[in-house]
Amino acid sequence: MSLKTDVLRGLKWTAGAKFSGQLVTWGITIVVMRLLAPADYGLLAMASVLIVFMNMVAEVGLGPALVQAQEVNTRELRQAFGIFLLVNWALCLLLNLLAPAMAVFYDEPRLVLVLRVLSVQFLFTPLAVVPEVLLQRQLEYKKRSLIDLSTAIFTSVATLLLALGHYGVWALVLGNVGATVWRTVLVNSIAPFRHWPSFAVGGMRKLLSFGGKVTVSRFLWMFFTQIDVVIVGRVLGSEMLGMYSVAMHLASMPVQRVSSILNQVAFPAFARHQHDRSLIAAQLLKVLRMLGFVAFPVLWGIASVAPELVAVLLGPGWSGAVMPLQVLALVMPLRAIVGFLPSVTDAVGHPEVAMQNVLVGCAIMPLAFLLGTQWGLVGVAYAWLLAYPVVLLINTRRMVAVVGLTLAQVSRHVAPSLLCGAAMFGAVWAVQLALRAYPDRRVVLAVEVLVGAASYLLSALALNRAALQEIGAALFGKGGVPQAVHAE
Repeated sequence: MSLKTDVLRGLKWTAGAKFSGQLVTWGITIVVMRLLAPADYGLLAMASVLIVFMNMVAEVGLGPALVQAQEVNTRELRQAFGIFLLVNWALCLLLNLLAPAMAVFYDEPRLVLVLRVLSVQFLFTPLAVVPEVLLQRQLEYKKRSLIDLSTAIFTSVATLLLALGHYGVWALVLGNVGATVWRTVLVNSIAPFRHWPSFAVGGMRKLLSFGGKVTVSRFLWMFFTQIDVVIVGRVLGSEMLGMYSVAMHLASMPVQRVSSILNQVAFPAFARHQHDRSLIAAQLLKVLRMLGFVAFPVLWGIASVAPELVAVLLGPGWSGAVMPLQVLALVMPLRAIVGFLPSVTDAVGHPEVAMQNVLVGCAIMPLAFLLGTQWGLVGVAYAWLLAYPVVLLINTRRMVAVVGLTLAQVSRHVAPSLLCGAAMFGAVWAVQLALRAYPDRRVVLAVEVLVGAASYLLSALALNRAALQEIGAALFGKGGVPQAVHAE
């Protein structure tokens, strides 16, 4: 099976399941945000920082290493299973020990119990890793997509019911724990690994070496993406952190969904064809072109309608999230594109590239965030807008070079979508000026969305017809497909 067929088949199932899940979960998420207070989200964000870092260590990089390896035997899977169990149980214990110190750091006593309840996840996580690896190696996109869909719906409904029951932050906490348990049960039902773990590590050097590089790069990436939460929580407090985390959630939610789809499909598919760099380069340009076509209108659309979006969906209690949401959504298309590239460099056997890139981000972004707190949440958001493009230029150039591409080539394939997004932003801004005195903001939001969608479509027909045809071909399998893309 060709790389193009693998990727398109994966996108069909993965995107279909994600989109179906989002029809349910996005609506529920908005309702939950209206039910809970900013401080609830701030408290969960404080706890999530440590959880996210520990999740980076939970697999010891062996999950990606097992997927990327050309051949894997049962002995190696049993050894990996044993390592997963030991590491995750140790993380569960460590999280319980660190909980009081985290509460002191943030000056938030409630954090102790929140972290200790969240630590239960690490008792279940190792039971799902090997079955997930087997599904990825077999490119079982349909099964994995159905697992994702079921987990998303279960988590959203459970969180909503708890929020309606006035459980506050515990609706978010128990929803997260429930998601881990639910997914573990499902993946073991669909792809069971019926072997006892082995706690010997002989013969695992190559896998551990690859996995170690992946773990370090991902750990640093999480530091890079979570340090803003740490700084905002420590300097500005839980309520401001709640505003910031919701603004970040709304701005990055489309990015996370699209990136998770692409990463879920691309890493195993590219790993299978890792020796054909020219083929990967050609397909990478096509994916980036399609990703830009979706990311710029959705995210710049969110930025352009942010005042009405927050007022209509979340209510007046969340007005402090408007400006951070506007600024963050402007930079998110770039983050979506760059966030996909480490999957490619990892798949072709170069995890050290991602590690080098994240070191650049860790050197620049924390200082920018700390400086930004002098101007509150808006200052932190502007730190993303002003400092992150510098990180992006440095890192993108290094990553695309691995498959023989240049920054100029990538820019040429992304620029049409950027221009169409800018035209759309201008059209929506004109609508805002014309309707700024209109009392019903729901009507204004509806008009802005319709004008934005129409202006982007017209711009795409004029400036980005090739990407429009590719999106149509990927979705419907017919019509207007351009000739093969070459990395040139």
